[in-house]
Amino acid sequence: MVGLDLTTATISSVSRLLESRNLSPVELTKATLDRIERLNPRLNAYTTVTADYAMERAKRAEKEIGRGDYRGPLHGIPYSLKDLIDTEGFRTTYGYRSHQDYVPHQSARVHTLMEDAGGVLVGKVNCHFRRDVPVECFNPWDTTRSPGHSSAGSGSAVAASLGLASIGSDTGGSVRIPAAWSGVVGMRATLGLISRHNLFGPSWSFDQAGPLVKTVEDTAVVLQAVAGYDPEDPISLYGPLPDYRQSLGGGIKGLRVGVLEEYVGRNCTEEVEQAVRKAVDVLAELGAEVSEVSIPGAAGVPDIHNTIVEPESAAYYREVFSKERLDRIDPDMVGRLERGAQITMSQYLDAQRRLALLKREVDRVMRRVDVVVSPTCLTPALKIAETKGVTRIRGKEVDASSLTLKCTSIASDTGLPSISVPCGFAQGFLPIGLHIMGRRQEESLVLRVAHTYEQATEWHLRHPDLG
Repeated sequence: MVGLDLTTATISSVSRLLESRNLSPVELTKATLDRIERLNPRLNAYTTVTADYAMERAKRAEKEIGRGDYRGPLHGIPYSLKDLIDTEGFRTTYGYRSHQDYVPHQSARVHTLMEDAGGVLVGKVNCHFRRDVPVECFNPWDTTRSPGHSSAGSGSAVAASLGLASIGSDTGGSVRIPAAWSGVVGMRATLGLISRHNLFGPSWSFDQAGPLVKTVEDTAVVLQAVAGYDPEDPISLYGPLPDYRQSLGGGIKGLRVGVLEEYVGRNCTEEVEQAVRKAVDVLAELGAEVSEVSIPGAAGVPDIHNTIVEPESAAYYREVFSKERLDRIDPDMVGRLERGAQITMSQYLDAQRRLALLKREVDRVMRRVDVVVSPTCLTPALKIAETKGVTRIRGKEVDASSLTLKCTSIASDTGLPSISVPCGFAQGFLPIGLHIMGRRQEESLVLRVAHTYEQATEWHLRHPDLG
């Protein structure tokens, strides 16, 4: 595989080589599997490696492309799935000891769509739901630090080039937070745009699958493949899809960008603030009309989110898992489910009422601006032990777990599209993410803003040195 460096490879660059037959899907997949074998012991990103299956898929892709049946930019591309996305015939653990032997009989829709596009599944990656237990997957930029929660393996795997794409899932930020902390791009689409069929989703109100990749263009490629109506998903959105990749051009001159003042400044670290403000300056230089905006209800979003998610999760687990599985689930999750079951219906309904008011606030802001930007996370990647303790922001000790959903759950809870794109580094080596949120079903605009910013900077060109 002469001339291809997996560290810098992207879907967009590699797909051209595959289509022109200057690169074999078999060579690409073999190189990816070799890299996983070499680096995964250090990162613990993969829980299951589907090597034999991947090579079979790669050989099939090579034959198809060779006879002129090229399916598109994902044909022959190695990818991974978060280990809560069902895969027929392959172990799916959901991150729990109770499911280490579980093999689904049917695949999730996002998996079958990736396969239909010609993708090559190389394995399942670490999934970490357990709030009271530190993540057991490591950040390629610094293996003492977390790659993000809960699509931890997706962030770590893509940043380390152990596959060119990963499909994670996002309840309150679990695609975008790993993207920010791992230095890659992660997108949460409008709720209902990506099918949830056979996706383990304990929160009916908020769960959504989403891609993690290296660039915004690659995001558009994967989104094109997995978005669309699915009659098996009751909330699936019906209607034609735009060409997301085609929508990346055109620039952002005259576009109205709102800077969310609640999170840019007093609530984030100095280095995060500096990186985000510099990113905003770049957007202004590119022609955007920048102004500050405020969502007063933002401070209460994590409480709204948790009050809805926890009882939904408690009900979901008891409905979906057998008693035998629940009896074997990790002890910390038993306590969490019991706490969720204790939230009363009146508390749940009050949270839904407050969410309705929040949606009204956000709608008011989105009438004034086209997108809202903020940090994706208030801090760069924390040391793993620190994530379950305290950290310091501007000289003050803060409960680290209280920071997790601050910036990302607004988009999750209101069902709006948002993306995290690299915008700088703290301490010279810890990635920082810029969060861009748009209006419902305006993924094309969100992608265009992200892509225009990305191409005007060089943050996406930096990769961890793993030897």
